[in-house]
Amino acid sequence: MPIYTDVFGGANIYPSEISYSAIALSADVVLSWPEETSTNDNLATRIIDVTASAAGFNIFLPDAAKSGTGNTILFNNQGAYTFTVKDADGVQVGTIDSGTLWQIYLTDNTTTAGTWQLLQYGSTVSIANASALAGTGIVAVGALLSQSVPITSFNSDYSAGVSDRAKMYNWTGAGGTLTLPDPVTTGTNWFMYLRNSGTGAIVADAPGTTTINDTSFLSFQPGESAIIATDGANFFTIGFGQSATFAFDYTVIAVGGTGNYTLSGSELNRVSYRFTGVKTGNRVIIVPATVQQYWVDNETTGSYTFTVKTAAGTGVVVADGERAILYSDGTNVLRADTAGVSYPIAVAQGGTGATTAGAALINLGGTAVGTGLFTAVDEAAAWAVLGAAPSGTVNGGSF
Repeated sequence: MPIYTDVFGGANIYPSEISYSAIALSADVVLSWPEETSTNDNLATRIIDVTASAAGFNIFLPDAAKSGTGNTILFNNQGAYTFTVKDADGVQVGTIDSGTLWQIYLTDNTTTAGTWQLLQYGSTVSIANASALAGTGIVAVGALLSQSVPITSFNSDYSAGVSDRAKMYNWTGAGGTLTLPDPVTTGTNWFMYLRNSGTGAIVADAPGTTTINDTSFLSFQPGESAIIATDGANFFTIGFGQSATFAFDYTVIAVGGTGNYTLSGSELNRVSYRFTGVKTGNRVIIVPATVQQYWVDNETTGSYTFTVKTAAGTGVVVADGERAILYSDGTNVLRADTAGVSYPIAVAQGGTGATTAGAALINLGGTAVGTGLFTAVDEAAAWAVLGAAPSGTVNGGSF
């Protein structure tokens, strides 16, 4: 192969196309296109004979964006050891076993890594290349197929699709919704991973009339995670991990107006709610028919009722300015505590056990005479309690 030298800079100048080269592979090698002044001696030629001195070495393909589609490289492994061909980003394209020939050709050059395909030459028995078989959730590691779980962090509402199979989505926001794909479109056995690493709940919302764990949505509190899988009709979770840390959060919702107000989106599955606004008619807050607690602070105004209930069940009226702890049992909304203060309070509980002062004094150890004397309104009344006339006589005698 003729090599020309630039008389001004001393760099090698290669012909426009080089057909053949040989590589003695004793370390990882990065190929370069035979550009005019390439400083790399390891060039991407049409045919490359490779002899590796040991197993585990890699050959990295050149920048795909610097070449045109259809460019080909034929790798001929003349050594006793397998080597791996990877794209410019380090992702495996194929493994070249001892004594085999593989042609690798470029089909997309819009990125540095590009898209490369493989075609085996000169084989009497077809050999499947792991890299060509790798799909969603699978990655080629050498000549083997291994599981892969790509992780994507997100902090805004997202709608998952067919291409999200076997991917993990890690929520990092305050509150949002992950809309699951149509299970009819994904087909049976589609699955994904969901983890909440954020500060608020992320709601996995089943589309249309489908369900997730037999409900229309499932809330993931901070620290919770699960595998979400489908049978082609509905979704189910595997290993839904409930957080051991109680995550208390709080939201303010303006609900002025009248009629029903249905909680939705990031309003769902919170813990503490403060409702504000001016009611123009009876206001009803509709919560999901799922087990959930609600700490309600009704700061609305207007001479109308304010009720928290499920769509089909009963609810609780919370007065303006009142705070209440409520819960849904999946059908109705109920007060968490129905106990109040019972009157009169018993002496043993620190009360008097009575509703009048006289009875209280007696319950606390007083006598009828003592109580009458203590509560007398004037001197004459006091003498009367003692059985004496106010003229100075006691029991008929004078003094």
